Amino acid sequence: MRFLYSLLPLLIIMTGCASSSNSNNEKHSFTNLVTVEKPGSTKHNPSKVYVDSVKQITIDQKPALLVSGTFPDACTKLEEVTHRISDDSLSLNLKAWRNPDELCAQVLTPFSFIYDSLTKKELSSHSSVYINKTAYHY
Repeated sequence: MRFLYSLLPLLIIMTGCASSSNSNNEKHSFTNLVTVEKPGSTKHNPSKVYVDSVKQITIDQKPALLVSGTFPDACTKLEEVTHRISDDSLSLNLKAWRNPDELCAQVLTPFSFIYDSLTKKELSSHSSVYINKTAYHY
C-alpha cells in the first residue's frame, strides 16, 4: 500500500506533463468540404447559404478564413466567394446555386470553405467580417 502512495505523485506529474505537451504541439488540419463550382450551361437557381461561424486560420503559413455553415439541401453548390474592403469594413459575398430539376432531400448540409484570398494586413486590420450582410467576429 505504501508503494502505491509513493507512485501517486509521480503519476500525477507524468499525466500533467503529457497533457500539456500534447496541447502545445497540436496541429490542426482544415479542409474544404466544398469547392467553388460554376453552374456553366446547367439550368440553375440561386440558393441560400447559412453561415454558422468564421475562424481565422493559417494555411501553409498564409492567413485565411475558415467559413462554416450549412446549405439548405445536398444539391446546393458554392458558385463564388468574393471580398471587398470599403469604409473600413471587410465583406465576403458567398453565392450558391442548385439545379431546380434535380431531386434532392431538403436537409441542411454542412459545409466549410477556406477563403485564402486575403492578405495578412487585411485580416489583421479587421476583427470582424460581413458575410452576405451579417457580421461575424473571428
